[in-house]
Amino acid sequence: MEIRRINIGDISETEYEKTAEYFPETKERIKNYCPDDQKRTLAGRYLLKQIIKELYGREEFTIAFNENGKPTLDFCFFSISHSGDYAVCAVSDSPVGVDIEHMKSFKQRDKYMLFTLRESEYVNECDCENRFYTLWTRKEAYVKAKGGVISDAAKTELVTPVFKLKDNYDGFELTTEITDGYILSAAEYK
Repeated sequence: MEIRRINIGDISETEYEKTAEYFPETKERIKNYCPDDQKRTLAGRYLLKQIIKELYGREEFTIAFNENGKPTLDFCFFSISHSGDYAVCAVSDSPVGVDIEHMKSFKQRDKYMLFTLRESEYVNECDCENRFYTLWTRKEAYVKAKGGVISDAAKTELVTPVFKLKDNYDGFELTTEITDGYILSAAEYK
């Protein structure tokens, strides 16, 4: 699995324009987005194009979409996420999902949407903010890797009965890193 992250401010306007022209379906879909949302979306596609060229030597490819609207390629798996100033892209020969979140505006609750009761208890036991974002990004990465929809996250339980975070679930390896106020999690089928 290859994962790359980029600050949206590190891409030139010329590169954004080239990326938009290369992905006309994306250009059309984001035309009414605010400028920063356009940049975040295009930054993910920019990374995808770079990684595909380096790993597979392909300069041309077409993105299709599954029944849930997840973008797909016919020769590899990929996932894109963005939050705040960053976009991230993961590419693999096996199903993969990635999620990045800017760690801000956390509010402790008794029960968190799309978390099981055990997961909510795990978050609230200690280190709430880190536990919440770790669990959330892992759930989202897993759902993306499976090709599902976000409501599927409620059907997963990524905490053991003794309140340990699972690093493997349903055949997927789950990883997380925290840097500069952002948390990035990935799920790859092993």
